[in-house]
Amino acid sequence: MMEVYCVKDNQTYDVSSMVQDAEIKGSKYKTARSLTLKVLNTSKGLHGSFKFEEGNTVVFRWKQQELLRGVLWKVGKDKSETDSLTIYDLMIYLLKNTETYVFTSKKASDIAKIICSDFGIPIGNIADTGYVIPSLVCDGKTLYDIIMQALEITRKQTGVNYYLYSDKGLLFLVRRVEQIRRWVIEDGVNLIDYNYESSLEDTFTRVKLVAGEKDKTIIATAENGELQKKFGLLQYYEKVSDNLNQSQLTERANQIIKQKGRVDRQFSISALGLPDVISGTAIYVIESNLNIKKGYFVEEDSHNFKGKEHTMNLKLSETDKLPEVSV
Repeated sequence: MMEVYCVKDNQTYDVSSMVQDAEIKGSKYKTARSLTLKVLNTSKGLHGSFKFEEGNTVVFRWKQQELLRGVLWKVGKDKSETDSLTIYDLMIYLLKNTETYVFTSKKASDIAKIICSDFGIPIGNIADTGYVIPSLVCDGKTLYDIIMQALEITRKQTGVNYYLYSDKGLLFLVRRVEQIRRWVIEDGVNLIDYNYESSLEDTFTRVKLVAGEKDKTIIATAENGELQKKFGLLQYYEKVSDNLNQSQLTERANQIIKQKGRVDRQFSISALGLPDVISGTAIYVIESNLNIKKGYFVEEDSHNFKGKEHTMNLKLSETDKLPEVSV
């Protein structure tokens, strides 16, 4: 079920029998996906030992499907002769390298290709992001931050979200909606447990923004009248330092009330493992007790493998960008 290979000195070694358990983790907010292995590394009895070294390439497969290929970054040992290995995928090189760039009239996809070429990072399909960024100056930033800044500028102009990820030793850039697989997590089928919480902790029913100097102060407000009737007046106030006119300040207030004018809902689940469900993808959840039957984006994922068992823990965020689920 579980296959683990270590590439060392141009030789590939099957170390599957040494691995006791494995965990693959990823997050929308973190650059690289990680693989943690617990390895019984002893020459006693019928066991064999192996010298793992930083920089080795490690490939993890489950049911003949490759789930992660990366670089051995950390090796830990204890008295029980159990090694703890931490492996990161290709994205780690975007995080660990910094550079200064000045781009003129380049698309975010062009910028990603240039950076990967400069640093020898192999690429797969890089989606054409369309929008040409007039100018982008990045001084001493990580490669990841540079690409993400370009993608954020593109999102603001086009409304399209893109997802950067590593697969089989290559870097890919795709539109987020193209990442969607129609996986369904359902109570009584593959849902093990859930934790659902709704809160007004970060909810506001009015936004007030102030900009300009004392003699030229401008104010913009935006309200969610429906929530204000329900929860009362909860005002978000911000002194804006950007040089904005009245129209721009009002637009910003409207955008903030869209984000803040809602009840915050946190939803985490544990379920039988689906290897392709990782951060950045989307799933459907059907849970009768909560009367839930809708789509969610995966914000964080943790997949655990032991023997023949595979389970996963997911942190989810609501989305209305998926069609209704039919069962």
